[in-house]
Amino acid sequence: MLRSILGMDLVTVILVMFYPALVTPCDLVPLGLHSCLDLTSTAHISTQDTHFGRYIEGSSTNSKGEMFAVNYGNDFTLYTLGQFYPQQRLFYADPVPHTHFNGIRFLNDNTAYTVDAANHRVLQLTVNQYPNGPPTVVGSSVFCGDATMIEPNDLTLSKFGTVFTSGMRMLADTDDTDGDIWSCLQNGEVKLLETMGRTNGIELSPDDTKLYVSESYNRGGTPYVQKIWLYDADVTSGTISGKRLFVDFSLLDGTQNFDIDGMRTDVAGNLWVTRHGAGQVVVFNSTGSVIARVRITFPNPTNLEFGGPAGRTVYIVGKCEGANTGCIDRLEVVTPGRSWSNLQPFGSSTEGCWCPE
Repeated sequence: MLRSILGMDLVTVILVMFYPALVTPCDLVPLGLHSCLDLTSTAHISTQDTHFGRYIEGSSTNSKGEMFAVNYGNDFTLYTLGQFYPQQRLFYADPVPHTHFNGIRFLNDNTAYTVDAANHRVLQLTVNQYPNGPPTVVGSSVFCGDATMIEPNDLTLSKFGTVFTSGMRMLADTDDTDGDIWSCLQNGEVKLLETMGRTNGIELSPDDTKLYVSESYNRGGTPYVQKIWLYDADVTSGTISGKRLFVDFSLLDGTQNFDIDGMRTDVAGNLWVTRHGAGQVVVFNSTGSVIARVRITFPNPTNLEFGGPAGRTVYIVGKCEGANTGCIDRLEVVTPGRSWSNLQPFGSSTEGCWCPE
């Protein structure tokens, strides 16, 4: 408790000590004496000690809560994946020319998928887990791909291996053909599901029945539309239906000039959304209400993921402020992430969650 109080600003300390009834505790974080609408992450890796380039993206976790992201190295190593927790190290370097990785997800301890925006493909990585050493990629193959894919830009993965991807053309003026959604089944079948404005963040609900997809538009080089759509998802057939609006940031808070980037759900069904340029993560419950805002230490977050040994540390990645390097913040939370939970023996469930203290 003392450590939590020492981390507060003076006004909050006074409220907690003398007017506790005026402070609404935040149930998303341990000892949540702050309001959920005024959370702050802390630096995990800064520009002084980072091994990642400014195009860091696609943070991901394995079953142990070890964390990974793209662009290990510098601006020119877009073909690399790196590990950043518990240590920084090269995880995989692709030999195909012009590879540009933008996201990664683990299906299990021995299989991961990564999207290559430049070569319009999803790679399947074969991973060895060693008892006394870090995980190592021992093979790769094309899982799916199509020359008409716009990129892909990011991906989400069902518990049993159906991949959904987003993609976008970043142009000064966006039209209705500058983004898309695809699915890839385990048998290699590829499906174009929708063409729309540029898509970026993409995530499934904890039960794999809903798909969230962001859509953005530029005008004269400036973003002016930021929406998240919600679909019914059939992960067996790799199809979506029932499109409806989940949130429109122009109506919510007038922040339509800041891009939606990577998104993740926790096992309670909350959607965590990075806002590129706003230096913020916004958290929605499953009905679309804002339940938290997290200020981060750099202005341009690109993605986030839940990891750590209990799946209850949110790692937020993005370009360091004032430097061409990649930074990472962290925030301790109460509820594990969907991706981490899916990799555990009990699966994705709040009731079956193993949450050690």
